[in-house]
Amino acid sequence: MEKCLVIHGHFYQPPRENAWTESIVRQDSAHPYHDWNERINAECYRPNAFARIVDHTNRIVNIVNNYEQVSFNFGPTLLSWLERYSPVTYHRILEADKASVERFQGHGNAIAQAYNHAILPLCNARDKVTQVRWGIADFCYRFNREPEAMWLPETAVNDATLRVLIDHGMKFVILSPHQAKRIRSFAITEIEHGASEHEADTTSNEQRATSNEQPATIKAFQAGEWVGVEHGEIDTRQAYRWFDKDAEGHPLPERYIDIFFYDGGLSRGVGFEHMLRDAGNFAQNIDNCFSSNGAAKAQLVSIATDGETYGHHERYGDMGLAFLLNVEAPRRHIRATNYAEFLAANPPAMEVEIKEGPNGEGTAWSCAHGVGRWYRNCGCRGDGPREWTQEWRGPLRQALDNLRDELAALTVEKSQDLLHDVWEARNDYIEIILRRTPESYASFLEKNQKRPLSEAERLLVIHLLEMQRQTQLMYTSCGWFFTELSGIETVQVIQYAACAVRLAEHVTGRSHEARFLSDLKKARSNHHDFKNGEGVYRKLVRPAMVSFMRLVNTHAIRTLFAGAPAQERLYHYTINRTDLVEKRTENTTFMIGRAEVESGITTVKRAYAFALLNRGAGEGVKSFVKRDDGSWNYAESREALINDFHKLEHEIVDELPRRWGGEAYDLRDMLAEERQQVVDILLQDRLSAISGIYSHIYTQYRSLMQALRGLGAALPAELSVPARYTLSQRLRMEVEKLRPGLSLDATSRKTGVTDPEAYKPCLEVARAAQRLGLQLDNESASRIFQEMIEQRLQHVFNNSAGASCKEILVLVDIADRLKLALDEPSIQNQIFSILNERVEAMIDRILAAAQIEPEYDAVSDFLRLAYRFNFNIKRYKDRLKPLEQAWSQDPRYWP
Repeated sequence: MEKCLVIHGHFYQPPRENAWTESIVRQDSAHPYHDWNERINAECYRPNAFARIVDHTNRIVNIVNNYEQVSFNFGPTLLSWLERYSPVTYHRILEADKASVERFQGHGNAIAQAYNHAILPLCNARDKVTQVRWGIADFCYRFNREPEAMWLPETAVNDATLRVLIDHGMKFVILSPHQAKRIRSFAITEIEHGASEHEADTTSNEQRATSNEQPATIKAFQAGEWVGVEHGEIDTRQAYRWFDKDAEGHPLPERYIDIFFYDGGLSRGVGFEHMLRDAGNFAQNIDNCFSSNGAAKAQLVSIATDGETYGHHERYGDMGLAFLLNVEAPRRHIRATNYAEFLAANPPAMEVEIKEGPNGEGTAWSCAHGVGRWYRNCGCRGDGPREWTQEWRGPLRQALDNLRDELAALTVEKSQDLLHDVWEARNDYIEIILRRTPESYASFLEKNQKRPLSEAERLLVIHLLEMQRQTQLMYTSCGWFFTELSGIETVQVIQYAACAVRLAEHVTGRSHEARFLSDLKKARSNHHDFKNGEGVYRKLVRPAMVSFMRLVNTHAIRTLFAGAPAQERLYHYTINRTDLVEKRTENTTFMIGRAEVESGITTVKRAYAFALLNRGAGEGVKSFVKRDDGSWNYAESREALINDFHKLEHEIVDELPRRWGGEAYDLRDMLAEERQQVVDILLQDRLSAISGIYSHIYTQYRSLMQALRGLGAALPAELSVPARYTLSQRLRMEVEKLRPGLSLDATSRKTGVTDPEAYKPCLEVARAAQRLGLQLDNESASRIFQEMIEQRLQHVFNNSAGASCKEILVLVDIADRLKLALDEPSIQNQIFSILNERVEAMIDRILAAAQIEPEYDAVSDFLRLAYRFNFNIKRYKDRLKPLEQAWSQDPRYWP
């Protein structure tokens, strides 16, 4: 019997992007990272792409790509984020699947996922199809092959969902053992149509061979007795087959999908009981699941958890997984594979029926009440006071269902003369979502339009389908998973709904918000500040909305304070400023300009004019933005205001609304990240003054602080805060001075990278901080040193340059003495590539020639560097040892 192991990781993050900008706003709760995607990437997705295997002294002996040995799915919305913000991790994931196809007989580790993690049993029939079609298309786009299976969000399933998967060629799904209802053995035989089974069996091969006619065959289904497994006792070591049924309830042999049920105990142990902390014990628990009884030629242990378990939820879980798969499992003759390869070699012999759940709604792995967690107060909850209820879940889903149906009717009405089939067009729209190129828009229209469309009709179609995309995103499951209506995940799905409403208003020219808010009002919040869904919408969703006019206001204020270029890209929007006139007096700045804005999503392009007034230090900045639609003369209005500026200077705040008009905006209306940039600029003078005060305090009381430290006394905050700030700023400035002299171009590299004198000022600052017991803010200095080290490592990789090794050793030594926080995993990944792809070959050449002293010195320096970054270098040293012994006996190499 072959012992097979499949570990499946469901890698997914709820979408966090603003529905209008399609970018994530800084999330303070993820500090020190920009947002939670960035943080979880650093803790999980990247570490699994470069997983460490260490020896008994905790030194690295290998770095492996875990994705090559586990079954996995990545949410399409998460993969799109990784593609943009962590391309190295993204490509390691794609490479892992490609390698697994070669390793596992043409079957890859990656499987698809329903597009934006909607609960499929709760979707209407049309939306089920779109979720599946989009998930498959996204998979094909990224992995360059067809998927064999699809991960069902929250493993939520019912019979209708499985039928849709069968319709789209999916071979299997992965479910919880508690979702199985009953099982029985089955067999399918083919017999000739019209013949009895006996006649079919006695027809000779010779008779068939001499006949020109190919006899029609039918499939006969035979089955044993049903055995109930509704309490989770199903044997998870094999695959099962689910058959679609005809009207009388008979299995249809041609329509089926196979199901793997994961091992509940082991999966729970990985996800919640810290089993990853001891890979040996984990492997033994897996081994204990195999049985020597039975006739199966192979048995499977199947484990499925959230992928984020491996590193984010369980620190160092990526390393535990790597050690299990590469050391402990092979030691026990357990072979890691994937579901598709196992299924190809071990087709099911047992039929299964799944539980229907209450009212036939289906079941899921994270709800004990069918799929109630996503539409009612079923009792499943997250954190929060016990008195909080989740009664809001039902009204929220009803509000979204009502909006979906309203916008579906609108979409049909507006598109019926333009598109062959609007719902097929929506399914095809994923090709635009994935590419957003002129070619993708043109190809889409060529396939779906009834006739050549005018520009206005083209824009209408895009608005309708973008509106439909938002109605898909608003069903992302996380919106109902947690405890409170005002939670960030729930606000996110309401934001998608709000974006759909705004698009509908663009299409019809009338408001669609009132009815939606009336529905939302029925969802009661546990927070008195919000009261209900309408309060959440007004306080948390509306401030996130982005209009063209708000973008122009952001651009105008950035032009004033940050010198925004005339052509710039703000997220997917392109802004082209075509005119700008500025007037300044001692206390006032007045700007008038014109800008064209184009959306990278809807491709709409419009022109706007702005008049901006600032009266000192930013507090008085006001911006008035209006559409330049040809109904008024921009040039005349501009000239009139500019000419009268000096006469109106003191009354201009009152005059602008009357003479210019438009919508009034200020700093508060800027987009969040750009507003922070302007605020930082506005604070510079004041912060410089504070910095001067801090520097004065530090200089004046430095001797006192040293005396206090000499007595073993703690420094009071009134002294330690100015001292820490001042020394941190000095360190940053000294390191900034180093950057030009330590660049990699041939000229500046002669200025003495390895010269200790270059670093003296930095070290003096660090020693001053150490004497006072202060931990400096060294984020900026760390980033600069990281950049210089990684540049030189890339230089070593490209050129096998020994000189750069010496420079890296010096930089690392200085970084250590400055107590900088380097991103060591990133440096280790580069070092590992060099060890594998450069150092081995250099040692081969050294041993072959036995005379290449410069290469020997370069290898020795690099091994010192590898040792510093926690690598076990014994095997490299052992290879060089015979040569070193020979040199020790040769007088030519004696000192």
